[in-house]
Amino acid sequence: MTVKIFHTADLHLGMRFAGYPEIQDKLINARYETLENMVKIANNEKCDLFVISGDLFDRVTMKANEIYRAVKALNEFNGELIIVLPGNHDFYTRDSHLWEEFSKHAGDRVMILKEPGVYDLSQHHLNMKIYACPCHSKHSAENMISKLDLNGTEIDDVIKIGLAHGSLKGVSPDFEKTYYPMTRKELESIRLDLWLLGHTHLPWLVNPDNNSRILIPGTPEPDGFDCKHAGNAFIISIESPSEITIQKVVTGQYQFIIKEIFLHDEHSIHRMKDEYSKKKYQNAIVRLILKGRLKKEDLEKVEEAIKEISKNVLLLQANRDELNEEITPELINSEFTQDSFPHRLLFSLLEEKEDMSARAVQKAYDIIREIRHED
Repeated sequence: MTVKIFHTADLHLGMRFAGYPEIQDKLINARYETLENMVKIANNEKCDLFVISGDLFDRVTMKANEIYRAVKALNEFNGELIIVLPGNHDFYTRDSHLWEEFSKHAGDRVMILKEPGVYDLSQHHLNMKIYACPCHSKHSAENMISKLDLNGTEIDDVIKIGLAHGSLKGVSPDFEKTYYPMTRKELESIRLDLWLLGHTHLPWLVNPDNNSRILIPGTPEPDGFDCKHAGNAFIISIESPSEITIQKVVTGQYQFIIKEIFLHDEHSIHRMKDEYSKKKYQNAIVRLILKGRLKKEDLEKVEEAIKEISKNVLLLQANRDELNEEITPELINSEFTQDSFPHRLLFSLLEEKEDMSARAVQKAYDIIREIRHED
């Protein structure tokens, strides 16, 4: 009998997005809408299990209506069981208001893996055991794998799946080793059939094959410019421990895009405007880092292009720190007295043809203007 699992993690419902006041409500709601959409996908694919490997919520201090909205979405799943692992943001404690409130509304097909241990799913008509490693605090230098009872794992003929939340060495940034650190060697030594992890917001492997046995879906709804993907989850079909098929599905509603653009003439400005006015960017938060040197009239055209792009994306952030006015003889003559030291210096640098001189004249011009401003 084939078992189908929908695997997600790190949805971070309740993330506030205070840095994006113009679209804050849209980004907050998108995470709930993505959960609802994932449940629909899982139902369409006739998945048996809906598995969340930690950080369904962004914090333990969620409001009751926010918790209810999440549970309501999950209760629409038609499969056998919903499995929720507390992560380091929504960690479990015995006096946890979050999980107490969650349990009030969750149906009998929702299993919260509150404690590390082995959970037998036979009563749910599944020949499977879950080896759960939940989080009990935001930070820990030790993962929860050591708390598992691993006796009999090699002789048991059921499908054995590990669920854990924490950093994976070589994949997740965890320089201080405070996020329940794990290693691939450690996970592979336990000889489970599959490990479904959470914590890292980027998918790993990016393109898993049917031999992959450690999976990280990444966040299903991108939450910042570090998430360059479109939001992902996995659908895993298990025929037997040796026959596992993995399908990556795109789940995100919005996308964060950051791009450096070098502008050097009117044509490059038009190319930028035409590209980022395309329909594919309408649900994107776009940060353009503009670089180059342009004539004054072309700088005005850049501003016109930025206004046009802003109409066609969800949000545009344009960084102009490295976009400067081109230093021309006309500009020097208009700003500095003929034969003055700044005038002669800038003209001498301008007459040099090398690219180094072009940078030097820009630097000299900026320094002279700064000194004049201070005076």
